[in-house]
Amino acid sequence: MDAMVATAPWEFRMQDRPAPAGDGGTTLDVRYVGLCGTDLHIVHGEHPRATYPLVLGHEIVGAVPADADSAYAGRHVVVNPLLPCGTCAACRRRRFHVCARLRLIGIDRDGGLAARLTVPDARLHPVPAGLAARDAALAEPLAVAVHAVRRSALRLGDTVVVVGAGPVGLLTALAARHAGAAHVYVAEPVPARRAVASALGFALLDAADPAAGLADLTGGDLADVAFDAAAHPSVAATLTGLVVPGGQVVIVGSYGAPAPVDLQALMFRGLSVVGVRVYRPEDIDAALAMLAAGVIDTDQLVTAVVPLERVGEAFAQLRDGTQVKVLVDCRTSNGGGAA
Repeated sequence: MDAMVATAPWEFRMQDRPAPAGDGGTTLDVRYVGLCGTDLHIVHGEHPRATYPLVLGHEIVGAVPADADSAYAGRHVVVNPLLPCGTCAACRRRRFHVCARLRLIGIDRDGGLAARLTVPDARLHPVPAGLAARDAALAEPLAVAVHAVRRSALRLGDTVVVVGAGPVGLLTALAARHAGAAHVYVAEPVPARRAVASALGFALLDAADPAAGLADLTGGDLADVAFDAAAHPSVAATLTGLVVPGGQVVIVGSYGAPAPVDLQALMFRGLSVVGVRVYRPEDIDAALAMLAAGVIDTDQLVTAVVPLERVGEAFAQLRDGTQVKVLVDCRTSNGGGAA
C-alpha cells in the first residue's frame, strides 16, 4: 500500500508498504486525514516523543470494508487516536485522556497518511448516516473544542474570547457559540486565519493589543471566559487581563514549556484556570452529532484538500500561514477527491 513517511524534518517519501494484516483490530481504508499543529511540530523535529521514520496523521476518517469482521462493517468511522496505558492512576479512575503515559496513533506509532490502517474496534466511532467523510474528518479537532467548552464555566449569554484562530481555536469559538455564548471575540494576528474567523461571523480583536480591543468592544466589561488556543508565552502573560473578576481562563493549546502567568492577578481578581487535554470518547460522539446537524460550517474551515503525494507542500503552506485547515485525501494521487 502507499504510505507517506516522514523520514527526517521536512523530508517525506512515498513508500510502498505491506498492507496491515488486521490482527487484533479492524483494517480501514483511509479516506481523509486532517493536518494540525501537532503534526507540524513533528515535521519541524520538535515533538518530544515522535521519532522518524513515521507515518503521521491522527485526525482520521476511514471506511470499514463490508466483509470485515467488525460491528462497523460497511460504514465510515472516525478514529479515536488515544492509546492510554490502562494502569496509571488516571486510567484507574477512567480518566484515560489524561493518562500519565498517553500515546497517540500518528505520533507514537504510525498513523493515517496511508491507504490503510489497522485500529482496535474500541477506538472507532461510527459516522452518522448522511454525514460526508470529508466533513467527519473535523470530528477529532472538534472533540477538543467540545471538551474545552464542557470543561469551562460558560453559561448562556456569556461573553467569550478565544485567543488563536487556528482550527482548534475556530472550532472552540463555534462550540462556545453553539453552547449559548452571546458574544464571541477572536484574537489572531495571521491574516488568513483572521479572514476565516470573520467569515464565520466572529468579531476580531486588534491583533496588536487584544486586551485593549476587547475592553473597547465590551465597554470595559471584558469576557466571562477566555479560551487560550494559541499556547504562546506572549499570550499566557495576557490571559488574566482578558476576563472579568471571578472569570475563567481555559488552556486549550499545548504549551511546549512552562510560561509566565500572573498568579497575583489570579488571586486578587478571583479567577479560575482550567486545563484541557484532548477529549473523552463522548466528546467525539458529540462532535459527530454537531457536524451531522450542520452546526459547523466545514466549507469555511477546510481551506484545502490535497492528495497524499502533496503532503509536504501542504505542511509548507500551514507553516507559512497561507492555509488554515488542510485535509489529505488518501484515496487518490491525482489531486484530491470529492467529498
